[in-house]
Amino acid sequence: MAIEKPGLGDAALIDTTFLFTDIEGSTSLWESESQAMRVALQRHNTLLAAAIERHRGLVFKTVGDAFCVTFDDAAAALCAASQIQTSLAGEHWPTRSPLRVRIALHSGPAYLSDGDYFGRTLNRVARLLAVTHGGQTLLSSATAALVRSTLPLGSSLHDVGMLRLRDLPQPIHAFQLVHPGLPGALLETDHALDGNKLTAEPLARFRPIDVYEVPTLPAVVMQALRVMQDPASDARAVERVIIHDPAISAKVLRVANSAFFGLSRRIGTIADAVRVLGFTNVQGMLISVGAFDSFRTERLNLVEFWKHSIATATAARFLAAALRHPGDEAFMAGLLHDIGKLIFAVQAESDYRHVLDLERDSAFGSLEAERTLFEFTHPEVGQMVAERWDLPARHIAAIAHHHEPDASGDEYRFCALVGLANRVAHAALDGFVETLASDQDAAQLRRLGLRPALWDDCLAHLHAARPTIDGFVGAIR
Repeated sequence: MAIEKPGLGDAALIDTTFLFTDIEGSTSLWESESQAMRVALQRHNTLLAAAIERHRGLVFKTVGDAFCVTFDDAAAALCAASQIQTSLAGEHWPTRSPLRVRIALHSGPAYLSDGDYFGRTLNRVARLLAVTHGGQTLLSSATAALVRSTLPLGSSLHDVGMLRLRDLPQPIHAFQLVHPGLPGALLETDHALDGNKLTAEPLARFRPIDVYEVPTLPAVVMQALRVMQDPASDARAVERVIIHDPAISAKVLRVANSAFFGLSRRIGTIADAVRVLGFTNVQGMLISVGAFDSFRTERLNLVEFWKHSIATATAARFLAAALRHPGDEAFMAGLLHDIGKLIFAVQAESDYRHVLDLERDSAFGSLEAERTLFEFTHPEVGQMVAERWDLPARHIAAIAHHHEPDASGDEYRFCALVGLANRVAHAALDGFVETLASDQDAAQLRRLGLRPALWDDCLAHLHAARPTIDGFVGAIR
């Protein structure tokens, strides 16, 4: 009797790091040096298998000379890649020229079914491998964020910028592994990747590496966020971290006691705030307070930015109830959805004024204005910053895809929710006039299974919440 294999309906969704390899020019080598290539491939397979086994990787597929490997630990995957390239470079090959292997790494969720993997993460690592050259190891920003503090001895990451990859709607921010023994010619990556790098001549060249020069959130905020992501932590553990910064503690308590939350009793301690408002709300407050203090500009008025962010968060919480989604999670995603605009304003302050002027003086929206004047857009910048801050994957998705939820894959409903909240907030705050849902918004509501009148209900909710939104902004200033 034939055994029926499980379908994708039986797949398990897991987070992992993928390492893909193949030999550059292998078809030509087989055609011209088949005997030598047969011996070389055996040695190649032995060296790769040894590195993968040493670093606890699992080969789940081989296609010709290509290896598809998964690792539970991103740092182990990078060490395996470094060992592979070092051992291959030191080998004496029977072919007339050395074998040159390209390696790509990317981390994220994937579906595991019947011993094989499927999903968007696989698509991205495969497309990244396609633009990698022999001897190079490229990794995505998602993997770079996981390994940056645990690089192999003597190694570093070289920022190669944003790469447009075939069939992918958004560019990938990529890095090259630089390791001892890497041929000098391979350090000059720009000419090899020119066909895929962004080539527009924007008004202000906002380079991806600038993201790592932007002031990060205060250390106490980052530490508190890590504590709150630990399921074993309690309210007192959070308080023990935040209390070391009296200024931030005072602002968090001021926000907690603002009219926005409408509590019937006064919150006196950080631990009380966590117990009453919950971890997610306090995380949102911490990021707002920390970002307001860390990201300031001399000429741009960021009060309107924060009003829109808090209005979007308020709308997201309201809409989440109709989708039976946790309101606090939606609130935090709404609060952070435009963080890329804040980075633009800080990093390219004088030039970002041109984006605002183009929005005001034309029919362009923010995305169109940014694409015209900059190298990439605020969702792309926001995604990079969110990855650096190690925010939850769902919030990163909402930041990256709130304008284009169809590109978000399995997080479509959550990203569409934040996208709708963003547009309702614009309708409410842009003069607080009565605004009907657009055809696009009505279609989005229907696709989510929501009644069209929910737009008007949410708009009315934001009208009523205007004083408390202003109060929240005043409390974080």
